[in-house]
Amino acid sequence: MSDRIIEPVSLRDAGPEARAVLDALRKSHAKVPVSFAYMAHQPGALEGFEQFYQGVIGDRRLEEKYRELAYLKTAMLAGCKLCIANHTAAAKAVGLSAEQIAAMDNFEESAVFSDLEKAILRYAEHVACQAGKSPEPLLRQLRAGLGNEGVVVLTQVIGIANLFSRFNNALHTYAGEDYA
Repeated sequence: MSDRIIEPVSLRDAGPEARAVLDALRKSHAKVPVSFAYMAHQPGALEGFEQFYQGVIGDRRLEEKYRELAYLKTAMLAGCKLCIANHTAAAKAVGLSAEQIAAMDNFEESAVFSDLEKAILRYAEHVACQAGKSPEPLLRQLRAGLGNEGVVVLTQVIGIANLFSRFNNALHTYAGEDYA
């Protein structure tokens, strides 16, 4: 008996459609995110989402470092300990320093971020936490630094990070003590 309130789809109990999607994910990921096991309750939606996810996360029009900076900041804002743990490691792997990660809460006053990195962090805060349109000066700064397509990809990364973080927290997909 599990302590979970909402159960993920397990491979042994998965129907044919869910099993096919989960098997494909196991082949394409070093480790299938636990969120995907929950999303497998809607296998068609998960399959489409995985295509979208791979298209965004693998899009080279936004540097990996910037993708991870935005993803990690968004996970921190949502308080998803699982996403924070996973994306702290990913951020370090693509060149973010331990000092930068430690300074993310007070990035505006920090000297460890460039102006563009600060704009990315500011944008992540706006997209993940604020209602309404983004400030035009911020969008113009991001467009100057990342290009039109880069800003679109950045926005998609923040949306994905927000979805995963809030999904994981809402459904208790991980044990809190595992990431204390």
